Amino acid sequence: MSAFRQSLKVVAFPFRAAWFVVLSANFIIVSAVGLFFASFVAYGVALVFSYAFLPTEWTQALWQWVADLYAHSSWFKAATITFFALVFLPILRFWPGRDPVADATREREMTRLNEDLIAARRQEELRAKLRA
Repeated sequence: MSAFRQSLKVVAFPFRAAWFVVLSANFIIVSAVGLFFASFVAYGVALVFSYAFLPTEWTQALWQWVADLYAHSSWFKAATITFFALVFLPILRFWPGRDPVADATREREMTRLNEDLIAARRQEELRAKLRA
């Protein structure tokens, strides 16, 4: 029985090691994404705080610092575009809103046209049967 346990440990070790590597990689990725979102949220809070409580020159200096970083760093530019795309995609899904009355009217019109097409097709089939 001891040999079986030893062989089981030897066989299972590579799988456990691979699983540990997968968990470590996931932890690093999730941590990086969390820091990414937290940094933009912190910057937003800093801007709100600077608008509310700090002099105008400090707020302008904060904006200028970020504008310079955006102009010189492709990583920051990509991160900014990605962040705002992820933030605004759910909003853009519902905007601009559609008119439910117009949608219902269009749906009724499509249903009526479809029913007319089906009726015309059936009439044509009946005429073809009568001719034959």
